[in-house]
Amino acid sequence: MTVGWRDRTLLDMLTEFGLELLPEHEFPTDGWSGATFTSLVDSDGRRFVLKRTSLEVDWIARSTRDDDLREGWFAGLPPGALAWIPKATSPYLGAAADDSGVAILTPDLSNELIAWERPGHDPAIDTLTLDRVLRALARLHAVPWASIVEGGSERDGAPAPPWCPLPERLLLLSPVSASRYADEGNPVGPRFLAGWAAFRRLAPSGAVDVIDRLAVDPSHLILALEVLPWVGLHGDLKLANVALLPDDDAVAFIDWQMTMQAPIAVELGWFLVSNSASLPVDPDEVVRRYRDHLEHDERRIPEGDWSGPQVVGDWDLQRDLTWIVGLLLRGWRKGLDAAAGVTLPSGISAVDDLAWWCERASEAAARRL
Repeated sequence: MTVGWRDRTLLDMLTEFGLELLPEHEFPTDGWSGATFTSLVDSDGRRFVLKRTSLEVDWIARSTRDDDLREGWFAGLPPGALAWIPKATSPYLGAAADDSGVAILTPDLSNELIAWERPGHDPAIDTLTLDRVLRALARLHAVPWASIVEGGSERDGAPAPPWCPLPERLLLLSPVSASRYADEGNPVGPRFLAGWAAFRRLAPSGAVDVIDRLAVDPSHLILALEVLPWVGLHGDLKLANVALLPDDDAVAFIDWQMTMQAPIAVELGWFLVSNSASLPVDPDEVVRRYRDHLEHDERRIPEGDWSGPQVVGDWDLQRDLTWIVGLLLRGWRKGLDAAAGVTLPSGISAVDDLAWWCERASEAAARRL
């Protein structure tokens, strides 16, 4: 049985890696959850990152009912426990209790992480890098998670991982949630509200109606998702959470804070909208490439042969729900970009990009919701 992170002290974890007497240095990141980061360097020059988070400081944890601090659960698994995903690994070294929250240790992957939206970097990736990420993502989705988590599976009687609940994930950045954050004094609230205000000014009324309806009551979207296969998702797969490792085409995914079980449409919707400034091809081409990797990338896993198409179900429904989920999760940012007159690296204006997403989501909602 896996020992939980609450049963391990930070000193014990640092001692295991020879880091207990080393100074911690400030480690700036572009994260926005409220978690803090420091770096440590051992005597051999190896660099590590220590992430500290708690319900008190982390608004995402609070908003997704993350009482167990689920990233600590995954990070606290035995070394390599998530490396069953071929070419897509978790880099966690361990997790331990720290004051009122959890401390999570990883190697420093600063040089391997995709630059994404960082100042001074070209955010665009090439198609080879896109395929590398999509290949890893397809493999992640095609693995039956319940059969490989250390300590057994749900069907064997072992505790299930503390999955991020679907409704809270879908509504994390919604207009209603943004208003609540603002009322709580959370600085992300006004930014989201400004984005949704721009969205309402610039988006067609039909798309605005869809988002406003789902923000209040997402039950019709959830019912549509429930008929599709549910698989293990990373939950926050923006390119800033992808490290390109030097071994072959291997990658590592970081920040498993919103790991969940849901249809692949939830992952694809967020992946497309959160990375819209970096993707070298349009959303239709991205999902086509993803499906190609899912259906044709054969490999062996502990439970035997696994067929990627089994996680798809109704592909047309997956695609429709991808557009709806994407606009619900990040319509606020598309509103901000359109209002600012931004042009995406693909050469498409943010205004046209917003119009494209609104059209797709509205048409999909008319068919499915």
